[in-house]
Amino acid sequence: MNLLHMPTLFFAIAIACLVSTLVMAVIWRINRQMAGVLQWFQATLANTIGFLIVSPFFGLPYTPQYTAIVNTLGLWAIMLTLEGALRFRGFVTVRHWMPMYLLLPVFLLLSWYLRANEARHLFHDAVAAVLLGAAAVVMVWRTRERYERKVFGLAALFAGLLALAFAIRWLAFLVAGGSPGFDLEMARRLLFVSVFLYVMGWTFSITVACYFRAFQRALQIAQEDALTGLPNRRSIDETLRQTLLRARRHDEKFAVLIMDLNRFKAVNDSLGHQAGDTLLIEVARRLRQFVRKTDFAGRLGGDEFLIMVHGIADRSTGMRTLERLRDAVNGTLQLQQQDVAIDASAGIAIWPVDGDSVDALLSTADRNMYAEKSVDRPPSGRHPGA
Repeated sequence: MNLLHMPTLFFAIAIACLVSTLVMAVIWRINRQMAGVLQWFQATLANTIGFLIVSPFFGLPYTPQYTAIVNTLGLWAIMLTLEGALRFRGFVTVRHWMPMYLLLPVFLLLSWYLRANEARHLFHDAVAAVLLGAAAVVMVWRTRERYERKVFGLAALFAGLLALAFAIRWLAFLVAGGSPGFDLEMARRLLFVSVFLYVMGWTFSITVACYFRAFQRALQIAQEDALTGLPNRRSIDETLRQTLLRARRHDEKFAVLIMDLNRFKAVNDSLGHQAGDTLLIEVARRLRQFVRKTDFAGRLGGDEFLIMVHGIADRSTGMRTLERLRDAVNGTLQLQQQDVAIDASAGIAIWPVDGDSVDALLSTADRNMYAEKSVDRPPSGRHPGA
């Protein structure tokens, strides 16, 4: 079993850790603002130091002292890995973990002084298996779409693999405690092979995950309105085009609504542009509450918004939708200790009755919106702000 020769495994893992540390250092330098990457780099560095300490190729004695140090560094690395996963996925990390970082080496050093090797291994492997398993779950917990599940699932796979290997060695030590003749060597070698696979696989998968996150962020910036967080004009045009193609292919009726805020300029002139921005953000929030998961809302620019609603096939249904839209958006908003009225005008265009192209639908909805806007309806609220 030359492939499982322990000095060879140590050397392979040490070299893999060195390469992984260099890669993670570069990833961290490139993605300094990305949450969790610093903790992952620190975890990789701790692992590398640990394996270099006990590597027989560096001439250091393989003694219980070094084993305790390596186990300490290993658990530090695993805890940092879990913290990095929590930060990367946007979950709040528990800062009360900091005392645990300090207690781990104390516990392991005490275990060495007491020569409680079995107890030390049982503790180390149990904690490592639980924390790595938790990191694997965190990486795939509440992933939003298919590609995200695939990318983050790759990292979860390698973390779960190492967690399983630690669990197997823990079970082997547990069995060996009651069976003096039980051979632990195979469990140890399986763990070291898993560590090697983890170091290489985790580094690769984290590189892909960081690239995917950066790509998502760039795409979001390109397609999202910076103020309201709604899809911007570029995203609106693409969504309209895709919706129209799907409607022609499957005869899925939908309607385009264009909404404009009446007397919005009065808010900017009397209360300032910051108040106007606050009003737009509130309108965007109300639109998000109005649309269903299958519908769409975006900001065309200024105080104009576009909404796409599926399942509208006739004029009466469209008019009821317009009324629901007004009810959802209109109302008052307190700005600078004043009640400002939000009063929206909206027009609708139904596919294919009002047009079979993006331009035709937008033109019809815009024309209907201005027709309604020409009707002078008094706004609700004390301040003619919207």
